[in-house]
This record gives sequence, C-alpha cells and structure tokens, in this order.
Amino acid sequence: MAVIVEHHLELKGADHKVVVRLFTPEPRKDGPGWKCRFEIGEPFSYGLDVYGEWSIQALVLAISGLSATLYASDEYREGQLGIAGEFGDFLGLPAPAVLLDEAPYPF
Repeated sequence: MAVIVEHHLELKGADHKVVVRLFTPEPRKDGPGWKCRFEIGEPFSYGLDVYGEWSIQALVLAISGLSATLYASDEYREGQLGIAGEFGDFLGLPAPAVLLDEAPYPF
C-alpha cells in the first residue's frame, strides 16, 4: 500500500501536527472488489479500510469516511482542529452533506 495523500492538521496547543494519510486502493485479497485505507495520527490514532466494488468507489468512500471522522470529531467541534492557524474551519477537504450544519464545505 502506498500513500497517495499526506495532509498535516494542527491541534490547538499541541507541538506536533496531526498526520492524515490516504492510501492507494488495492484489490481485496479475501474476495471481489477493492479496499482503500485512511489513517489519522495522534491523538486520534485511527485507521479504517473502506471497501467498494471498483477502485474509484473505494477511494471516494474512504475520502468521505476520512472527512466525516475529522469534521465530526470533538476536536473539530470544539474549535481545536485546524489548518494554517485557522481552527474549527475548513480542513482542506469537503465535508459530507450530513455535517453541513457544523462544517459548511460540502462534497
């Protein structure tokens, strides 16, 4: 699995960046279809394999899952997560429509 996107977010008061990675889709080993992984570093320490019938579907679903995880986090909702010194605002990727009340940057 190769990283295709690495993004760095800021956490208010932390002296390190939150590293976000999205990996290339790859064929599933346990059946038909594709999987795409995303990971969010400390303090989230979260990763998820997302599955789709096609590689592009797995990729789009992984981006959506990553976005939903970040925008729905307590850190974002409390204005602690940001980018370029701006906290509780746009994180560099669109938010799913279900979160538009909190993150008005839709897919």
